[in-house]
Amino acid sequence: MELSDLLHAALAFEHTWTETGCKVERRPYGALLRNDRYPLVLMANMAWVERVPEDGIEEVLADLDRVFAGTAVRHRYLVFDAAQAAFGEQEALARFGFLPDAVVAMARLGIPACITNPDLEVREVGTGAPETDFRKVWLATREEMGWTPDEARQVYELDRERAAAVGQKAFVSYLGGEPAGTFALWARGTSALVEDVAALPRFRMKGVGRTMIFDACKRAVNLGCEWTLLMTPLVGSPQIMYKTLGFQPVGEIRSFLKVETPGGPA
Repeated sequence: MELSDLLHAALAFEHTWTETGCKVERRPYGALLRNDRYPLVLMANMAWVERVPEDGIEEVLADLDRVFAGTAVRHRYLVFDAAQAAFGEQEALARFGFLPDAVVAMARLGIPACITNPDLEVREVGTGAPETDFRKVWLATREEMGWTPDEARQVYELDRERAAAVGQKAFVSYLGGEPAGTFALWARGTSALVEDVAALPRFRMKGVGRTMIFDACKRAVNLGCEWTLLMTPLVGSPQIMYKTLGFQPVGEIRSFLKVETPGGPA
């Protein structure tokens, strides 16, 4: 595959995931997504911008205000398919109070050749690992990232609903019999997407993350997938580790966020 094809595959995963469980309003520039049950979840109440409207990004912002007027949604969130288009609108969005962010899509072919932790045991949730272990690690790592309890709960519940709908599998890794980390794997066609890669602080620097990625790639190949994909934040992420495992950047997905204060446009 060309890099552009791999980025397109990653975007296809993201579009399907975010639209699952949401009300979707198609627009000439992309789509508006809304989920009244989870107003704190960015990736459930947002705009996908596949192309910038001829009249400018203001059309998207007006649609966001229209869709979320009178709801509990206090944010305005836009995600761009094309990083170049996002760059072109960054100055305009900054004037409206939006802050930029980005994730890097990365991909590798086959299984990494690397040293793993032989003492780490990976079990699938529902067959070898209880859901409570996955939830424990997931919530603890989100708390460390500064999420509020309500934010974490809403994202977790929606993610588990989406996972059941699309066939994403969740895994817990154990070290010394204790839950140490998590990841999720979703296979579609010739590609698989790895998500929710996280390790508890006391288990870091012990090869937990590296071993989980190796395990995920191996499972992807066993499912008939040639490529394993993952998304990682542009800033403050373990990109170096992923690169040592053979992952290469294939493109960026840019987003913009503005949080409204109570009594504002929302």
